[in-house]
Order: sequence, then C-alpha cells, then structure tokens
Amino acid sequence: MVLSARVSLGRIVAQGLVSATASRSPLDAVENLAALQGQQASAIPWAIGVRCQGASRADIEDSFARGELVRSWPMRGTVHVTSARDHHWLRRLLRHRRAAWERQANALGLDDATVERAAQVACELAEASPMGVSRGELVEAWARSGIDTVTAFSSGAGLRRRHLVMRLHADGLVTSGPVRGGEHLIVDARPLPGAPGVAKGEPGHEEALAVLAARYAWGHGPIGEADLARWTGLTVTEARRAMDGAREAGESRGFPLAEFDGALARADLADLVEENRAEAEAMFALPSFDELHVGYKDRSCLTDEAVEALICPAKNGMFRPIIVEGGRVVAVRAPGHQVVMAAGCQSLQQLARCAFIEWEKWLSETQR
Repeated sequence: MVLSARVSLGRIVAQGLVSATASRSPLDAVENLAALQGQQASAIPWAIGVRCQGASRADIEDSFARGELVRSWPMRGTVHVTSARDHHWLRRLLRHRRAAWERQANALGLDDATVERAAQVACELAEASPMGVSRGELVEAWARSGIDTVTAFSSGAGLRRRHLVMRLHADGLVTSGPVRGGEHLIVDARPLPGAPGVAKGEPGHEEALAVLAARYAWGHGPIGEADLARWTGLTVTEARRAMDGAREAGESRGFPLAEFDGALARADLADLVEENRAEAEAMFALPSFDELHVGYKDRSCLTDEAVEALICPAKNGMFRPIIVEGGRVVAVRAPGHQVVMAAGCQSLQQLARCAFIEWEKWLSETQR
C-alpha cells in the first residue's frame, strides 16, 4: 500500500521543515527528532539548518563546540547526531542490538585485552585534550602504544581501526563533538549525563523504549511499528511493545500523540498540516541522508522505486541530496552538481537547481 500524500506533508511538518514547527536552536532541532542521521559529516549543518530558521553554520558548529550536540553510534550501527543529554540514554537503551556486531571483534583479532588497552589510551588522550582529538591523532596514539589497527589481518585492514573507534563510542567512553577542518573531534563522553536503569534487563528498559517510541512519533510521525524498528534497529516485537506504551509515555512527558491516517503522530499534527499546507507543499532542498528520507521504513509517500534508484543508484547505502515539492522527491543532485529530475518533473529543473544553489551558498558563506 502506498502511503498518502497527507502522510508526507505530516512528516514534513513534524520534522520542523515549516516555519510553524521550525526550532529555535540547533539543539532543539536535533532533540525534536531525538536523533538525526549523521553519516556524512558535511551534510549535518544543512540537515540541522533547514530545521532551524535563522541559524548559521557557525551557530551549529558552536552548538557542537559547547558540548550540546554530539555525533556517535547510538543505534543501528549508523552515525547519528544527538543532544549530549540523550547520548548515554540512547546508547544504553539500544546497546543490546549491537551484540552481533561486537562478535566481529574476534574475527578481527581484537581480544578483550586489546580493546581494554585501546580504551585506556583513548581515555588518557581525551582527558589531556578537552577540546578534542582527531581520529588520526587517536590512531597515532594507539600505534605508539603498540596497538595495531591496520596490518595484523590483511582482510581487516581499516576494519580494526573502525571497530575500535565504534566500540569506544558504544561503550560510552568517547564521543565526537567539536568541528575542526570538517572533522568532528573525539572527546571524553564519561562526563555526559548518565542513564541508569534503561539498558536491556534493567528495570526501566521497557518504559524507556516507550518514551523513545513517543519521541520518534512526535518528531517523525506519522509512523508505524515497522518504521520504529527500522529507525532504531529494534526487532519488530520490541518495536510493537514500545508503540503499545508510546501514547501513555508521550502524554506523561509532554509529547501527546494521536492517530493520523492510521499511524501515530503528534496530537496536533492534523491541524498543523491544514494550517501550513502551502508551506509544506512548497519546494525545498535537503542534504544526503536526510531524516525525511532515511528516517522511515515505508517512504512510499515521498518516493517510488524509480526515484529511490536516483537517490541511491549504486545500492551501496550512499544517498544523494534531494529536492522535495508537493511532498514528493522531484529531483536529485548527482556528482558534478548535476540535477537529475524525476519522471514528469522536467519543468521544475531550474527551480530545483536554484534551491540547491541557495543551500550551497548558505554552507559556503557561514563556513569557518
């Protein structure tokens, strides 16, 4: 079943892509979504800026520099941006879904002693460098300590390094924050707000899952349990239980929810869509890996198979920037700044090109 255009407009409004729901700060924009895809570092300022009217790229980088926002692997084995206060909460809540990934350590020759030694070096380096260190600086520190991140297994070249970095993020020892030269520097995550009781097997786990479902429905809805499972990496059974408790959890925490076209969304969404329909249907440009596209399992209201092939032509998980108009993707930016139009949308090509240029100008004018 193809989701209705009204669902697409609802998601646009809920995500803060119209002035009525746009956030007042980069921190608010990220917390509205609970987590924002951050796999491509260069796309992060655009993804936040389009949801935070009046913000500059410098404002967004300042939010990272102040420690309000961090970039890590809290869920699904994929890089996301979260608020610092949500970092440990999300990480611990969803850590049990990383078990299969952690078992890869043995195949890469990373025994417990090696991981512990790497963690010690990383923590000492982070403590000595409160403004953050680059991944290269961390790898050099590991090499000086005799920790091989490249050559021990030819088949694991690069994977050992990546696994160690991800493991220390997943363990809550480090995270990434301040930006230098386009790279998010690694900082000590241990001082960030804790999250006792939310891990699987702890007493607050099920309630915390319901809270996460409520926040996801608030900032991304309309959504269903399959969307929640896809977004978080939870099993469908876990997602179903979380959705069952979402309304009660949302009500108690200031995120009232209601049904919207058979799915779950913020309770005022129907009114917001009607009041802001013209703005929601207008044309706007979004970066690679934007939450409006990657934040759902069912995105049939936004694209079809032909357009999905334009967004990710190599089927390798690398997504291209998009133009949305009328709640649908009408264009994609290919390498070389080429604008590729969806079928039947050729008349919009010049407008689409201008929309991309406007955001390129914003990114370049406010870059440090």
